[in-house]
Amino acid sequence: MSNWKEAKDANGRVYYYNTLTKKSTWEKPTQLVSKQEQLLQENGWRAAKTAEGKVYYYNTTTRKTSWAIPIFEKKTEDIAKKEPDVILSAQASKYRTVSTDEEKKELRQNIKEEESQYSNDSKLLNVKRRTKEEAEKEFITMLKEKQVDSTWSFSRIISELGTRDPRYWMVDDDPLWKKDMFEKYLSNRSADQLLKEHNETSKFKDAFLEMLRNNSNIKYYTRWSTAKRLIADEPIYKHSVVNEKTKKQTFQNYIDTLANAERESKEKLKTQALEELREYLNGILMSPSSEAIITWQQLSSHYVFDKSKRYMANRHFKILTHEDVLTDYLKIVSTIENDLENKLDQLRLRNYTRDRMARDNFKALLKEIPIQIKANTKWSDIYPYLKSNPRFLQMLGRDGSSCLDLFSDHVDEQRMYIFAQRSIAQQTLIDQNFQWNDTDGDGITRENIEKVLANDLKFKKVDKEDISLIADGIVQQRNEKIQQNLQKERRIMEQKKHYFWLLLQRIYTKTGKPKPSNWDLASKELSEALEYKALGDNDTIRKQIFEGFKPESSPLTSESATADIPLTPSKKRHLSQAIELDY
Repeated sequence: MSNWKEAKDANGRVYYYNTLTKKSTWEKPTQLVSKQEQLLQENGWRAAKTAEGKVYYYNTTTRKTSWAIPIFEKKTEDIAKKEPDVILSAQASKYRTVSTDEEKKELRQNIKEEESQYSNDSKLLNVKRRTKEEAEKEFITMLKEKQVDSTWSFSRIISELGTRDPRYWMVDDDPLWKKDMFEKYLSNRSADQLLKEHNETSKFKDAFLEMLRNNSNIKYYTRWSTAKRLIADEPIYKHSVVNEKTKKQTFQNYIDTLANAERESKEKLKTQALEELREYLNGILMSPSSEAIITWQQLSSHYVFDKSKRYMANRHFKILTHEDVLTDYLKIVSTIENDLENKLDQLRLRNYTRDRMARDNFKALLKEIPIQIKANTKWSDIYPYLKSNPRFLQMLGRDGSSCLDLFSDHVDEQRMYIFAQRSIAQQTLIDQNFQWNDTDGDGITRENIEKVLANDLKFKKVDKEDISLIADGIVQQRNEKIQQNLQKERRIMEQKKHYFWLLLQRIYTKTGKPKPSNWDLASKELSEALEYKALGDNDTIRKQIFEGFKPESSPLTSESATADIPLTPSKKRHLSQAIELDY
């Protein structure tokens, strides 16, 4: 076995390499040359391929070409040496031995009679052969007379002109020369011809589409950049005067047609496969023997894909993806769940009246228990009065609101009532100029509020317990506001201290002015600044910040520190405003 192997480079050219010696060569090694190739080489012939991949043969000496493989016979000179009286009959393609001159003459006469008997007067078979230089002009004239343009393919020239015009055969057995003449003709068309072709866009499109259809390498997924390489040698692409945009658009229209056809074919096949899949899954999921719906994990592990011989036996299922099967599975499961939900709705409808009656009875029970439910009542306060009552027990396990939900609704109603009364109470305190005395404590204040409300006609029908809850809410709300105001004041003070520190940094760091040795000197320099005045009488704080300040140091840290924004008079007034309460 030979160590030489055939391969192709990046440009598609064939080369040969030795797996043992690692050498490579463009020439075919003798170990790979077949007997047929050896016979061709001995007689001056070589084999080659056209751009379309069709094999032809050419003679390296005579430049003659042929589509058919040449047949080589023994030379008559060699035969004459062995048998001097042998003459070759071209018509019969065999040898005949003659001995006398008279027999030779008779044989020649018979050959002439055979030629006369089988002669054909067809112009195509009796073309006067010309040299390529002589035939070139007439061949191109023939193409022009037949109105050949870039929409023609070379195969069309062979089929139409080769069977009708004898000028096609002036140069025989050389299709490559004829193709070259075709290319030359297209490259040298007149301006009128080019203009005519340019105006016949529909003719170009039809021919271009036909060329694309005849190219089996162009698929529905082929891109224009790939297609251009495949059709680069096609005359209609290479020599057409139609612009590149039109060619590309025509190609894209053809690809869209192929893609649509492919899509329709797949959709049709997929539709059929999905119908068969639904029937298959329904037989599994809705089987009377199934006590519960089969899970997706169970289905994929035993009934579909390569886990099931029955599934794999259906050739249509091959087009389906896992997602397709899962989607149909979910649809069927959804249908089953909807059926079950409908049945459950019917059961709920039957129980609706009994559930509603049970809720109404429990609401009535909440109003009948010994203690009255207020805004601050807890479930643990009333549970001992409910746990053994039949109306409470009948509510257990019912659909809709639970006992705790109904109790919470009742408490929320009381809270809303207290909230509304609290707003009225606050306005009453304002109207009566109620004075808050923080030194007395919350207890005394709450009692004073209760007295004011109890003596007001608007609260005549409000019981004492609710008035107490209203007073608690008012006191709590005021305490929350006081805390909020205190936090706000602290933030404002932190901001003022920060602005004062920025003032020191701006004067003693950015301007390069030295920091005074003591606070008394510094206060004289800073006393007119807004940041200085914003701190009011807090000279101790100013002095503390001044003494802790060092040029080039980082700003004071506080949770409310802001950006380096100058303190304007409007901001100063805003920060120093008193915080007003509701009363």
